[in-house]
Amino acid sequence: MDLLSVDIAKVKRLPLLEAKVTAPEIKVEPIDRPNTEEERAYSRLIAINPLIEDLVKGLDLVSSRTGERIKKTETKDQRKVNIPQLLSIAKKIIDKENNYTKEEVIYKLKDEAKVNHERAERGFNLMVEAGVIEATPGGRYCLTGSTPF
Repeated sequence: MDLLSVDIAKVKRLPLLEAKVTAPEIKVEPIDRPNTEEERAYSRLIAINPLIEDLVKGLDLVSSRTGERIKKTETKDQRKVNIPQLLSIAKKIIDKENNYTKEEVIYKLKDEAKVNHERAERGFNLMVEAGVIEATPGGRYCLTGSTPF
């Protein structure tokens, strides 16, 4: 009951105008965020044609979402895969105005490259990951940027 016996009227108080409160120091650590789809697509385009990077720098193009220049990202798969070679093989086996099922693409790849089924399936997966071919809404595949009918 010691606190009840203290007369608070007699305690010296500081006026609010003279009180100075210092803000605590906030440490901001960089966050290792995953790459956005926009960054991955930009990196794939540069891997296919490196002149696109010069074009983006020359025109000072930026992201429509952030307003900043898109960062080029590299993954382990992009360093190992020869994208121009995948693109040339895809252009040989897939018509621009046509789309195919996964099995048809694997079969055509198997015949063109003279490889076994497992290797053709790995090649198909590499083409999809590298963005050389893309899936259409019906579960079929076509060359990226083409107009399948």
